[in-house]
Amino acid sequence: MKKGFSLLELIFAIVVIGIIASFAIPKYLDTKDSAMASTIKRDIATATTSIKSHYLVNGDIAKISDAIALNETHWGIEDSKITYKDNGKDCVSLEVKDNSGTKTLELTVDSTATNGICKILTADGIKSTIYNLY
Repeated sequence: MKKGFSLLELIFAIVVIGIIASFAIPKYLDTKDSAMASTIKRDIATATTSIKSHYLVNGDIAKISDAIALNETHWGIEDSKITYKDNGKDCVSLEVKDNSGTKTLELTVDSTATNGICKILTADGIKSTIYNLY
């Protein structure tokens, strides 16, 4: 009586594992991008609300970092602008601008992206918008 697997049984097992992996790996990668897009959407909503509230309470906003604290591994934070980059390109940015005495908050989304997180955000209805700060 043999103890072990024949070569045919091992090849069959490897083929089955390969077939399962061919379905599982792309699904996993899509799930990862969807989760990141969800995080970025939540960050956009939180940042927008925080900046508006800070401006309403204080009447001014010198630095955007005074109003919000975001994960710096995802977001680049400058004085009046925060930016999320996807594959090295600007994907989403929020910027406080002073337009002749009227402050605005500009949300800019790269709607030309053909893949990645920007494409998911655009498909989810996130689009470039200008908010007046009162």
